[in-house]
Amino acid sequence: MPRRPDAELVKTSKFHEIEFLIMRKKTQSELHYKAQIDLTKTKEFLEKYNKDKDEGDKLTLFQIYLTAAVRAITLRPRINRFVSGRRLWQRNRIIISFVVKKDTEEGGEEINAMIEFDPFDTLETAQKIIHAEIHEARHGVNPNEEDVNLAKKMPRWMLRSFFWYLRWSDSHNFPLHSFTKDIPMWSSIFLAHLGSIDIPAIYHHLFEFGTTGILITFGKMHKAQVVDQETGKVDVREVMEIKVSIDDRIASGSYTGPTIKLMQDLIENPEPLLNPPDLTDEQLDKLMLKKYKKDRKAREKMRKKK
Repeated sequence: MPRRPDAELVKTSKFHEIEFLIMRKKTQSELHYKAQIDLTKTKEFLEKYNKDKDEGDKLTLFQIYLTAAVRAITLRPRINRFVSGRRLWQRNRIIISFVVKKDTEEGGEEINAMIEFDPFDTLETAQKIIHAEIHEARHGVNPNEEDVNLAKKMPRWMLRSFFWYLRWSDSHNFPLHSFTKDIPMWSSIFLAHLGSIDIPAIYHHLFEFGTTGILITFGKMHKAQVVDQETGKVDVREVMEIKVSIDDRIASGSYTGPTIKLMQDLIENPEPLLNPPDLTDEQLDKLMLKKYKKDRKAREKMRKKK
């Protein structure tokens, strides 16, 4: 049975395996979702949460987006999968990637940040992790930046050969984990906060390179008419659009659709993110996280004995 250092093999149906033969690449199985997020309650929550806090301790909208994405993965674990070597895999870490600008200038240098989260993270714990990682990306030594600097020193033929081998080894399910663990295309979700540069959300392509099968763009805040679905009343509210590109082979639309809706609901109503999720052992086991593997194996052994 094939093994990977970054994931565990998932048993699936023959029908699903045939999909991997028909749609061999992410770009051949790319689906797009669009959602409009009403930020009315979100901004009220932020104002209340940040009251009397120092500037460096204030929660941001982006931190809510990230925490909502982590909670969605936690409660809907099949979204944390990928296809490699025509097999389905469950990722053993929750990793969110995004781009950090080192300064606010238009041509300022950009660097990728990768953050590993725990399924029990809350807004408070996630805020500290995100703040520390962004500060490190801007002012410290970033692993991804070190890899880029190493690549700069390689001649073109060597760099081309190295990337070919990265792709080949990953597709044969023995990736160079010492490198791929620091490359943002090997993450659960890649986020792009386009609102921070005042442009609307776009449908971003998935990367054939790596295993990331979900890419979400968050657009700028703007005012729009919102219709109350129960009363039919129309209000003008502050909203934000998100657009999602997703590898359809990961899970069916009947699973991914409600997962995106869950993330949307958590952004619009962030209060549940103040507390850790109340997970059963079965829910935690379905995440197949490396961090909790020892306990999961012990429970599996116990169940087999029973």
